[in-house]
Amino acid sequence: MSKQRVNILIADDEVFIREGLKEALDHDRYRVEIASDGRQAREKLRTGRYHLAILDLRMPGPSGLDLLEELRDRETDTQVVILTAHGNVSTAVEAIKKGAHDFLTKPVDLGHLRLVVERALDRLQLVRENRKLHSRLESADPFRRLVRNSESMQAASKLIKQVAQSDVPVLLRGETGVGKDLVARAIHERSKRSQRPFVAVNCGGFTEELFASEIFGHKRGAFTGAHADKPGRFALAEGGTLFLDEIGEVPIKNQIELLRALESHEYQPLGDPHVRRADVRIIAATNRNLERSVGEGLFREDLYYRLNVIPIDIPPLRQRQEDIPVLVETFLDEACRAQEQPHKQLSSEAMGCLLAHTWPGNVRELRNIVQRLVVTSQGHTIHPEHLPAHLSDIGDEVPSHFSVRLGSTAADVEAELIRQTLQRLTANRRKAAEILGMSVRALQYKIKQYGITQ
Repeated sequence: MSKQRVNILIADDEVFIREGLKEALDHDRYRVEIASDGRQAREKLRTGRYHLAILDLRMPGPSGLDLLEELRDRETDTQVVILTAHGNVSTAVEAIKKGAHDFLTKPVDLGHLRLVVERALDRLQLVRENRKLHSRLESADPFRRLVRNSESMQAASKLIKQVAQSDVPVLLRGETGVGKDLVARAIHERSKRSQRPFVAVNCGGFTEELFASEIFGHKRGAFTGAHADKPGRFALAEGGTLFLDEIGEVPIKNQIELLRALESHEYQPLGDPHVRRADVRIIAATNRNLERSVGEGLFREDLYYRLNVIPIDIPPLRQRQEDIPVLVETFLDEACRAQEQPHKQLSSEAMGCLLAHTWPGNVRELRNIVQRLVVTSQGHTIHPEHLPAHLSDIGDEVPSHFSVRLGSTAADVEAELIRQTLQRLTANRRKAAEILGMSVRALQYKIKQYGITQ
């Protein structure tokens, strides 16, 4: 571990043991708190942030093993060391199989205690470094970040795979915030141009006068203020992919210039007598209905057909409700790592509020909400009262039923009930099993039996 302050919780119902352990670990680097029973320890673990928890195997209230399982269900980084009497060593070994770092037998050898604590903190550091490495690997392939449990996203993903290896233009259509930029990157990373540049440009960010300079570049002295040569986006994307976001915002005059470049695969920087060859793959995106814009004279028909070779529709979040729990988990994990906080989770009631929202801002809105919740909510579990008012007020509107077709078999009904519980209430299988009134093992068996995907 780095030299940051380490938070340690010691829970034991024997006062002399917990106070003795606290005194043994008392130095500048450690901040040690104590709990006299399992209930007090549970509350502290839910509301505080601890790098290490030393928990008595048997104490009033939840046992050390119970608390260990709760921590693992929440997927926290907290390392656990079990305290046990000599006669319970076999149980302590079982705790290690369930995720505990180590165990200590009473009476505790203080020298061994310090060694176990240091090893646990080293393990914590390794876990965090592995997570960062995994995150970098995940972000290296945007396609793996596309959540696609819903049928609509599965269809879009299938098309993305099919078009990635070609060089034909792609037009991504969808509302603001659905993730068109991520889809564009996924296409690029799966293409034969993946080792070349991916250049994104917001076409709505330029005036008519600046468009040609930004897209095609200019030579020094081409116009007032052009004090040096400047490569355009076509030059920067040479050999790679040029992503033209908000293509529907391009002024009519500039549409003609862009069409000429796309048809001839050539462009000419302002003030340059030489024509340049353009070797780029074009992916465009819009939140507008371009066919309507063509009819209204706002978008050139020939440019529309040049771009609309392969259209891919990215569905709005309200049409892919099955993806929301997975997206929430993904964004929670990202935000907790970014803020260096332990993993957090949503209660089933809070998740219900999110499922009932229509998400006009789509995935972008959901991600921003989750990032805000990680920063503003205390404890490991986010409840409806932590949500913004416009989300928590609709909690009672969460669908409390689902429909089945007459003639369905009992197995069909059971499979749908399990699927809806995992999608609408909680993605946590232990919690889902409690709601459904079955064991986790039975739930896992039925998920496999019915081919249910989360």
